[in-house]
Parts: sequence; C-alpha cells; structure tokens
Amino acid sequence: MHLSIFTKYIAKSLLTLFAGILGILIFVIFMNHFIRVMDIAMTYGTSWTWVASSLLNLVPDVFCLSAPMAFQIAILLTLTGMSEQGELIALRAAGFSFQEIVRPLAGCAVVLSVILVILSNWVTPRSYQRVLNLRTEARSKITKVNLEPHTFLNLGEWELYIEDLDPKTNEARQIQLIRKNDSGAQSTTVNAARGKVLLTDTAIGLELHDGQMRRLDDKDPSAFIAANFDDYTLQISLFKNKTRDVRVGEMTTTKLLRRLRHTPLDASTRNEYRTEISMRNVMALSPLILLIVSCPIGFSLGKRTSKGWGMLFSVVIIFSFYLLMTLGISLGKKIGWLAYPAPWLPVLVGFFVGRYLWKKRLNI
Repeated sequence: MHLSIFTKYIAKSLLTLFAGILGILIFVIFMNHFIRVMDIAMTYGTSWTWVASSLLNLVPDVFCLSAPMAFQIAILLTLTGMSEQGELIALRAAGFSFQEIVRPLAGCAVVLSVILVILSNWVTPRSYQRVLNLRTEARSKITKVNLEPHTFLNLGEWELYIEDLDPKTNEARQIQLIRKNDSGAQSTTVNAARGKVLLTDTAIGLELHDGQMRRLDDKDPSAFIAANFDDYTLQISLFKNKTRDVRVGEMTTTKLLRRLRHTPLDASTRNEYRTEISMRNVMALSPLILLIVSCPIGFSLGKRTSKGWGMLFSVVIIFSFYLLMTLGISLGKKIGWLAYPAPWLPVLVGFFVGRYLWKKRLNI
C-alpha cells in the first residue's frame, strides 16, 4: 500500500515537471518552424488551411526532438526537489531501496520510449513527407495573378495578354496566348477578338471567340499549322509541374529496410539509410539511457543542492548525448560496417557511465 502511494507520488511529480518542460521546449522549437511556415505562406499566398496543415504535421517531429530533453531535465529536477525537501533521506530511512525509488521513473521511461519508437519509425516520416509535399505545392502555385489590360501575365508555360478587360463581367477583347517550348521559342500562339476570363484558386479558364490558333509542326520545326475557330475553351492550371527528390527522413523505417534489401543502391546511400534507421531508434530509447545516467547523479546531490545544479547536470548530459550521437552518425556514413552500430555510441557510453555511477552510489 505504501509502495503504491509512493509510486503515484513520484510518478505524478515527474510527469508534472515533464509536461511543463515539454511544453516550453515544444513552444521554443515550434516557433522556429512557425516563422518558416508563415514566411512561405506570405511569400506564396497560401491559405490558412495550408498553414494549419503544415503546423499540425510538424508536431510529431517536434515532440520526438523535445521529449527526451524534457524527460532528462524532469528526472534531475524531480530528484533534486526531493533531495531539497529531505524526501530522499526520509524514503531511505523508511526502508525504500534506490531500485524501488527508480522503479516509477523507469516505468515512465519505458512508456515514453515505446511512444517514441512508434513516432520516430513510422508516424514522423509520414508527417514529414506531408510537410514537404505541402511546401512543394505552395512553391509550385502561381499566386500573383493580376488580370490587367496591356500587360503580359506569366502563367508558367503560357503567357497571356489582354488588350481590354471589363473588371465587372471579365469580358475581354483582343486576347493573345503564347506557349513556349523547352528551348524558350514560341510553339503555340492563340489570338482571339473577344472572350471571357474565369479565374479560380487553381486555374484560369478562357472562353475565346473568333480567333486563330497557330502551332509549330512537330515533324518540321520550320513549318507551322494554323486554324481558325469560332469558339475555343481553354483551362490553364495555376500549378507548375514541379517535382522533388525523396528525402531519407520522409521514408518510414519499413520502407528503408525494404529498399536496402531489394533496391540497388550505392555505398553512400546504403550507409545513409542504415545510420538513419539506427538514429531513430537511439533517439527513441534515449529516455532509458538518460534515466540510467541521471538517477545516480540525482541521488548523489545533497540536501543543500539547489535545482540549478540539476539543470546544469541535465544540460551537460544532453549535450554529451547528442555530441556522441553526431559523432556516431558521421562515422556510420563514412565507414560502411559502422553504419548500423556507430549511431549507438551514446547508448553504449551512457550504459557504461551509468553502470559506473550506480556502482559508486551503491558502494557508498
């Protein structure tokens, strides 16, 4: 009964601090993404729906980055706070072992690691892919469409010229459309005496009357084909044909493993895929390693130790963890046989450091 009450108490203390610190870190990291998203939105004139979708799909990635750091800080602040209030000494005097004190913290670490494994390997890559698709969509859309007379309007592969335009009815006179080929030369020209322009968010529709179309002959570029028309309807998309390369970060771990098994890849790409897979799982399991290292440090802090020391130790541990992981990723990308194991360097070092600290703590 006493153990159950204690477990709930320490778990509640940890989760309260974790939630508060996580909220702060997410806000700080999210603001950087928010500024970038709003910059794209203002530049390309996207809708608020696009902004909301972009920000929503960034949440899993921001959470995966913030959660291990927030958990690390919450552990040491929890233990430091209990030490300041004399609770650790009281628990030890009441017969609680270090293992019993750590047990609720370890349970929280396991739950968080399971969540991070799922997010890092499958949810975050899909969300990142949607973010990249949204950005490509925004950058490929022609947003500055101002229908004005006596002006050439660039519509991607088409150029539109209108001699006279009624802004109320969108009735136009003396309309000219010019389409260029890949070399920049005019391939198709459409002229109409009158017509109507219909503008939507995705396309420009043209209803042309009494005109002529002239197009270069595909077989003989020196010749052209001409035809007169009474009525001609044309729709021009406001989206440019823009493609992008698939990035490693937007592929799920399952897809990366499938490509490693069945797709011919060069050595550099194979190393990149392998280090990416390892890095995701190292980040997911980082709460467990950070717990192993942090707890003996927290138990060693005296009653007079302030929470500032807990924060300082947290910064040092987090910095060391990411430094070792960056070193491991760099080695993995350069040396093929180290591609899988090298990113696990902070886990290996953290395990041995934590083991040493625990031995030192228990032998006191």
